[in-house]
Amino acid sequence: MGAVYNPIWVNFPMFYDGNPTLMQQGQVFFLHMILMDSDTGSAMTLGHSVLVTDTGCERLSRHPLNLLIA
Repeated sequence: MGAVYNPIWVNFPMFYDGNPTLMQQGQVFFLHMILMDSDTGSAMTLGHSVLVTDTGCERLSRHPLNLLIA
């Protein structure tokens, strides 16, 4: 899996209530969340990869999503 900046993957399924697209066992998705401050033009993105299993999702990313302040 990989991605290139500027985002080029925008036509794949978005996750939202009522979406008719079914996730199937064995598929892998990169889930990303964008936090944006429109007033300052600042943004950051968090994300991780998950594997769809027969019992739900298995997180594949090994790094935590904890906020680190340096």
